[in-house]
Amino acid sequence: MQFSNKACSFASKHYNILKSETMKKLSFLLAMLISFSVLYGQRNNRTTAFNYLRNGELDKAKEFIDRTVEHAQTKEDARSWFYRGNIYLSIHMSENPNYKKLSDNALDVAFESYRRAKSLDERNQYYTDIITNLFVISEQFYNLGVVNYNEGEFLKAISAFENSFQASELLGSIDTMAVFNIAITAEIANEFAVAKQYYLKLVDMKFDNPDLYTGLGRLHMAQGDTVAALNYILQGREIYPEDFNLLINEINIYLLSNQVEKAVEQLELAVLKDDTNPTIFFAVGVAYDQLRTQHPESEEDYFKRTESAYLKAIELNPGYFDAYYNLGALYVNSAAVLIEEANKIPFPYPNRDEEKRYNALIEKSNEYLNRAMPKLEKALEIQSDDFNTMVSLKEIYTRLNKMEKLQEIDKQIKEYQQRN
Repeated sequence: MQFSNKACSFASKHYNILKSETMKKLSFLLAMLISFSVLYGQRNNRTTAFNYLRNGELDKAKEFIDRTVEHAQTKEDARSWFYRGNIYLSIHMSENPNYKKLSDNALDVAFESYRRAKSLDERNQYYTDIITNLFVISEQFYNLGVVNYNEGEFLKAISAFENSFQASELLGSIDTMAVFNIAITAEIANEFAVAKQYYLKLVDMKFDNPDLYTGLGRLHMAQGDTVAALNYILQGREIYPEDFNLLINEINIYLLSNQVEKAVEQLELAVLKDDTNPTIFFAVGVAYDQLRTQHPESEEDYFKRTESAYLKAIELNPGYFDAYYNLGALYVNSAAVLIEEANKIPFPYPNRDEEKRYNALIEKSNEYLNRAMPKLEKALEIQSDDFNTMVSLKEIYTRLNKMEKLQEIDKQIKEYQQRN
């Protein structure tokens, strides 16, 4: 009995061990079945999403694919992201407003999905389709950038053009026009750091367009760095010596940095290239007017050159406000010099000669004012709310004793002040 008891006890213990091992195996098998069931379920969701996409039911396709890419079992699978890209690109491209409103940024989601799919697709199962769809996405972003730009949404335009460029990079190509559009749009939006980054990228790419050098020049001028601005303009002129815009930008920098002699030298070259451009003749007038004030010993010569340039600008563009105003100002300033000189003569006059000199100076100044009057009146006709022109005309009417005109200009000035 004792032996039997031990034998029974051993057998019972052995049975318990076998039972425990069996339970472990069953538990492991059950876990595997559960895991397989979950994985199968997620893959089934992905297949369901694909079928809904194939049937054009984008709302349901989106619902099922979103579950798939969020789940740990399928979110690292290239196929999940590839399907997601297809579904969201279809939402973006859809003309059905109900599908269109399924996502505010469907194109961005599609792009990110294809990018993820491409990185996970180690065996290049979906490579051809991904590349084809990335080409579509690049074009869609580019077109979106154009729309945003035309609507004045410059920051959105920059983002769209950047995505277009990045999509083209994934294709293995470089879309230089997208880069150029980023630079231009960023400059307009005063995003100078971004603009400079992409302009310089274009320089490195050896982009064949002189506008990138004018852009770099404008950028540095806006930041007050005339030296860097001029350097970029001169670099551009070495490459594109016949480009007119680069020449004009060089002239503007010389004028703004008070290098008038250099400006005049380039302006004379500009006139030879285009003698039908009123803006060039206006710039010539501005340059000669500056030289006139800097070199009083040659005042008469520079006066004639200034006057001639402004008159030519007006001839080429009869509605050129700035040319009319500057020409009127030229005459008014010349009159002011004579009036100042006349006022230095003491009164009562020390002798008859000084009285004659005074009268001659006033007469000459009045001639200038009479020449200024119609030019400034024309300027005011072109821009009826220009306050400086009104004030100048009031001074002229007062000095020339034009009482009716003085009353009228006083009325205009009061109306302007009430509006502003």
